[in-house]
Amino acid sequence: MSNAKLSTIVKATVDALAVAARNFIKPERITIYYPYEKLEYGRMRGWIGLLTEKCTSCMLCARICPANAIKMYPAPNTKRYPGIDYGRCIMCHFCIDVCPTEALYPTPIKELAFYDYKEMIYTPDMEREPPKIQEPYKSVKVTIKYEGGIPKKVRLE
Repeated sequence: MSNAKLSTIVKATVDALAVAARNFIKPERITIYYPYEKLEYGRMRGWIGLLTEKCTSCMLCARICPANAIKMYPAPNTKRYPGIDYGRCIMCHFCIDVCPTEALYPTPIKELAFYDYKEMIYTPDMEREPPKIQEPYKSVKVTIKYEGGIPKKVRLE
């Protein structure tokens, strides 16, 4: 093994040990014990609801969606209503902003989990009611505050 290669390996090892030592003394990350602790997201956007009685089928929501996550579904009343593929949705909420009748609305539901990709596709019938969120554990809301450059977990409530 050449000296140049050996010196590169030694330098990389020393750099890795330096990062580990720095994080041991002054940690940069905090562990959140989910589902017993839930991080307070602040102004994060969440699940999108639909009021079909307000929808005029203008399709502006489907046109403006940058991720192409909204598909218009035909209804028996000859209208078309938006359905959202949450596997593609980037939660930009442009669809909510552009809706002239406020048929699409934001909800506080931010934690969505799916077993299968097919469950991520919400048809207009499914968009009418927010998903059922199970709360099997009593959880505490927490947030991360930085004091002197060191992150601290702080309980809210």
